[in-house]
Amino acid sequence: GRKPALPPEDQTDILKDMTEESDRLIRLVNDLLILARADAGRSLTPEALSLPPLLEEVTRQARQLAPERQIRLQAAPNLRVWADRDALKQILLIGLDNALKHTPGDVEILTQAEAGFVEIKVQDSGEGIPPEKLAHLFDRFYRGEESLTLPGFGLGLPIAQSLTENMGGQIAMQSQPGKGSALLIRLPAPLGAVSLPE
Repeated sequence: GRKPALPPEDQTDILKDMTEESDRLIRLVNDLLILARADAGRSLTPEALSLPPLLEEVTRQARQLAPERQIRLQAAPNLRVWADRDALKQILLIGLDNALKHTPGDVEILTQAEAGFVEIKVQDSGEGIPPEKLAHLFDRFYRGEESLTLPGFGLGLPIAQSLTENMGGQIAMQSQPGKGSALLIRLPAPLGAVSLPE
């Protein structure tokens, strides 16, 4: 005879799984396209940007993704950076997404001006990253074992690195087990336009 129909709650679960899976694949394809574009170095148009409003916008977007979490922003006023607006937003969202995934606690964004550079730091209060994993964070498709349950394919940080380096910047992760991790993004300041904190 015919198999009995699945109960409605099972049907809902299956649909939910399928939707999540297709969302994940769409994200992966987008990530790969962005990475290919970043590798080609096309479509980046750096300009002198005022950093605080851009950071406020990205922080607002990240808060919508994780409304229950505390994301604090401390941006030095009048700080300007030489960068492509969309690329910088993407780098910051990757950094925030990463921090929110890997820490149940608060996330903080800090900025400082250095000679010719501006540094943006995305600091989390998580468990930190062991040194052997820290060495591979920017490798494509690398993910720590426990992150296999998380969506995504570990492409976020390599994309952020490609975009940052294409704009003449540097990106690094600092971490101490038990003390959290910090993503450091250094980008050139517009010539003669970096204003040091008052």
